[in-house]
Amino acid sequence: MQLDVATAELDSALTNFEGKIIKAGDTTALTTAITEATNLYKNTEEGVEIGQNVKGSKVTLKEAIDVAELVVTNSANKTTQQLADAKAALDLAVVAFENSKVTALTGLLNVTVTSAGVDRSNHINLENEETLVLTSSDLTNAVATVTSDPSGIAVVTGVAVGGPIKITAQVKKDGQVIKAGTFNVTVVPMAITSKIITNFDFSTVNGTQAKLVSKPVTLSDFTGNRKDFTIVIGSDRIPIYVSWALSTDFSKGASMGSVVESHIQDFYYKKGGANGILNRPISAFGFEDTFQISAFQPGSASSFTLEGADWSYFFEQSSGLGKDTDTSKNRTFTISDGTTTANIQLTSNFVTIDDLVNHINKHLINTGVKAQAEKVSAAQFKITSTSSTGNIIIEGVNKADFFE
Repeated sequence: MQLDVATAELDSALTNFEGKIIKAGDTTALTTAITEATNLYKNTEEGVEIGQNVKGSKVTLKEAIDVAELVVTNSANKTTQQLADAKAALDLAVVAFENSKVTALTGLLNVTVTSAGVDRSNHINLENEETLVLTSSDLTNAVATVTSDPSGIAVVTGVAVGGPIKITAQVKKDGQVIKAGTFNVTVVPMAITSKIITNFDFSTVNGTQAKLVSKPVTLSDFTGNRKDFTIVIGSDRIPIYVSWALSTDFSKGASMGSVVESHIQDFYYKKGGANGILNRPISAFGFEDTFQISAFQPGSASSFTLEGADWSYFFEQSSGLGKDTDTSKNRTFTISDGTTTANIQLTSNFVTIDDLVNHINKHLINTGVKAQAEKVSAAQFKITSTSSTGNIIIEGVNKADFFE
């Protein structure tokens, strides 16, 4: 009886002991995960293009696969929990791998810029430790240059008319490309548009000679009725008088003009001889019943006045005023293509904007400047470069009257 009890107790103890032995887990789930991860590894391409995996990400995934395979190899010594933990670690590595793709940069704008112009419209937001790298299909920078400042702005500078060229933008972190995108750059000729122009009168008003025309001469004989006056021009005081009968071979005006001219020539002969007569500043002549005193040269310096007792007998006024040439309406500016310069002088009254444009183009053609004037509206024109470099430089005294 006691032997039976002892045997039963031993059997129970053995059953209890065997129930406490930790058995190896099932590797099916982990093996399947390894197979899927391995296929992903083999079928994924690393690179810098959008959708490709970041370089180095395959190495990280392979390391996770190797660790999981080692667990399977030693599965006889691994519990169910250990196998589940290994699968969870591999699953996390796969998720990280799938998230390690080069993503697309959105919002990049195609750029049109003039030669020598600068564009900053593309701004890539950079996060901590990210850098922007720009490369151009224009390997020699013949069309445009592109550089990045530390804030992530793509600075495009036009070089010469051409394009489009393709700019690749890459965001790097830890030396690897994590974002990428492209935009195009086209360089167009520089064009500068004028201000609104409402008055096309740039004319020169020519100077005038000082002159006085007499009243009609009614008396033909001044015997006993002497008349005197003085012509004052500059520092010269020329005495004029008549006290005799005028010649009847000519009209009264012509005869009186001859009298005054004789006094003028006599004055300047005494002052400078024959050269004095040749270089005299003033003369007189007559026709029909009037005569005229007139300066030779135009301008205010030719002005003269009459003095003496009888100037009003012959004239309505005592001052003959010359006017200087008025160039106040004239305008000038220069147009250069960087090599050759045209001096645009506006000294006429242009009827329309078309006349003004034609005038400017004549100067550009004659001087060989690589630019062209074009009508924009009835009150505006523009200057467009016709060279490959596309440069236009406008300067000159009156530039601000036409351009900003």
